[in-house]
Amino acid sequence: MTNPEEQQNTTANASLLEELRALGTQLEAVARAFLASNKAHQMQQDLQTGVNELITKLQGIGTNETVVEVTEKGKQFVEKALDNPTVSDAHAKVVSKLGSLNDDLRKLASSLADDKKHDGTPSA
Repeated sequence: MTNPEEQQNTTANASLLEELRALGTQLEAVARAFLASNKAHQMQQDLQTGVNELITKLQGIGTNETVVEVTEKGKQFVEKALDNPTVSDAHAKVVSKLGSLNDDLRKLASSLADDKKHDGTPSA
């Protein structure tokens, strides 16, 4: 037999799950409606236009004499700095730590993808 407190907790948990399911359903409905709306299509077109403009500007920057000159000076500075053992060691440590972080994130992403596959829940 369960006591009244356990029954109340079970009822509360069931209510919470029902509300969370309803919330999920509503969020899905809103997302689907938004994606199908004219506003979403307009935002997509605006974003595409902005990206195209950005690409054009970036391509223009690459041929600018000042930018090319500054880039070359920057490369020379980095090469010269890496001749310093302290800078070289710091550079190696940063690269190593970033590689380690990247590996950890890759493992986490793989684990999350595996969990999703094993849950048997359909992807959205």
